Amino acid sequence: MAPLRRFEWLLFLACFVAFAWFHQGGGWNQNSRFAEVRAIVEEGRFAIDDFLVYKVDPADATGRRFVRLPLNHAEYTWQGEIRALSWVDMAYELYPVNEDSRTPDAKNMPMIEECCSGDIGYVPWTGQFHPNKPPGTTFLAVPAYWLIYHFEKWRGWNPDEWWTLTVNAWLTSAFSVGLISAFGCVVFFRLAREMAGGQSLPALLATLAFAFGTTFFPFGTLLFDHDLTAVFLLMAFSCLWHVRGRERPSPTWVMLAGACAGIAAITNYIAAGAGAILALYALLATLSVAGKVRWNWRALWWFSVGVLPLFVVICVYDWVNFGSPFKLANDFQNPLFKDTSALLGMFYMPNPYVAGLLTVSPYRGIFFLAPVTIMGIYGLIVWLREKTWVAEARLCLAIFGFFFLVNVCFNGYHGGFSAGPRYLVPGLPFLGLPLVVAFVRWRWLTWALMLISIVQQTLLTATDAQNSLAVGGHARVDDAHRKDDFFCQIVGEYAWPLFAYGRAWPVLNQLIVARLDKEETQLKDDDVAEPERKTRLAAMEKDMRESIVRGESSPFILGAIRGPVSVNPIGTYDGLLTFTMFPAGSVETDWNSFNAGEFFFPERRASLLPLLVISGGLAGLLIVLAGRRDRLSASASNPSP
Repeated sequence: MAPLRRFEWLLFLACFVAFAWFHQGGGWNQNSRFAEVRAIVEEGRFAIDDFLVYKVDPADATGRRFVRLPLNHAEYTWQGEIRALSWVDMAYELYPVNEDSRTPDAKNMPMIEECCSGDIGYVPWTGQFHPNKPPGTTFLAVPAYWLIYHFEKWRGWNPDEWWTLTVNAWLTSAFSVGLISAFGCVVFFRLAREMAGGQSLPALLATLAFAFGTTFFPFGTLLFDHDLTAVFLLMAFSCLWHVRGRERPSPTWVMLAGACAGIAAITNYIAAGAGAILALYALLATLSVAGKVRWNWRALWWFSVGVLPLFVVICVYDWVNFGSPFKLANDFQNPLFKDTSALLGMFYMPNPYVAGLLTVSPYRGIFFLAPVTIMGIYGLIVWLREKTWVAEARLCLAIFGFFFLVNVCFNGYHGGFSAGPRYLVPGLPFLGLPLVVAFVRWRWLTWALMLISIVQQTLLTATDAQNSLAVGGHARVDDAHRKDDFFCQIVGEYAWPLFAYGRAWPVLNQLIVARLDKEETQLKDDDVAEPERKTRLAAMEKDMRESIVRGESSPFILGAIRGPVSVNPIGTYDGLLTFTMFPAGSVETDWNSFNAGEFFFPERRASLLPLLVISGGLAGLLIVLAGRRDRLSASASNPSP
């Protein structure tokens, strides 16, 4: 095996171990996707009606086995009662999903409480539910779960037992998103190395900064679409890079580029815009005739041929599930997610406030949470100014700028529970590649920014990649005490306190103050004397703090969110953070999220040490090897007289 190939295998291993190390627990996004994965593998269909409603089996003495309640036109039967799932508005009014076919005596139930996900859509004429998302992530996760499920079936294991279900969700994510994300890091390294003129060290450092110093890291541990989209767009660019500047570009590479762009688009609809930018690159920047660039219509044709099969796949999927090849899953989702005044129900004109929030705020700011990306902008400027990689710099700016613009216009710009600006993740490789310039010209500054970025992203990943600060009702201070989202600090106020002290004390202290202020106002209205008020308020504060220390979910659910690592208590079977299945502090809620080190050091910071030894050690070894390769290469190029 060639030395460079061994180097790349070590890089892959360092990244894969890190991405697979964490199971981030449940949540609407990944739960809906995992439901579809199970439906495809276990039932051979796309509808997720049989994988949405879980209840603890009353006949199971251990209390850890679930029964799944199949849905029939959004209704199910539990303990002799017919229940109808209902949409819920902001005032918590219930609107039956199946209004036209509802059983007269059915009891309306809030879907977000009964189902393991609210990220679903209902098709009235089939009476079936589907994820409100493109299917690419599901398709890419099916092979892993197929192997897992059939192995467990051979062993006679129950996939609906609590621990089996939890582990299956972890392994499915690790061997789909985690595996592909690690492979993407190798692709990134190869491109970065060529853009660095064959130097391995700046390319490796840019790769490590991208893999572990940006939001790519936490989302490599989740069954979300963002990392997958980023990798396939990067692969499409890599394929086009192989044919740039040639007189007769290979159709195979260009078709493969189109196929990768197509996979990205059926994984994330928005990525179709990035695919169009790549197609433009294929047209304008891949052909060289007699030293002059020419429009490459042949490459554009072969790129389109590569996209076509994926376009057919998404059309067939939509036709089978929604009755038309041009209907999307979003068309059938909760009507509360749609805004009739917005384009496609989701997009407004660009908002300068959101642009600032996505760049420099401690809440969702990419340059705050991953400051090394600032040097990526510097690298792009150098490429354009010095005319080094002009077409590639324009491509990188266009793709990252496209995702940034979409995010700025999106009505859900914050991304919900998220460890940073998740909608920008597909554009991150194109902001990361120019880092090769910064690691050569501003080495120590870029090193420092990379280390700051890696520390922040590791904290976010180790505690909760679905950071709920200011979004989740349990991690937000309402009324007059709430600060503007721009100033909320997902690291300083949430991830770091959880890791260092075991509780998100900055937010909890704000909740306590807000509750005491409300109580004091009530006592004043009741004409309670000041000395008595102080006594009561002091006793109330003492009780609240003691309940938090005990890890109780009352009076604040956030009090039951305990660090220092893997804090998400929501399971693959849960819809909301309500502890209705299992009580706070139980084995089940504590292990709904975990990292692999917790099998040896449960609920301890030491659980990260094996990861630091393995991935950190490999990264250190790779840095040494890369430096040695560059020195040997330089010596070979400049032999001593």
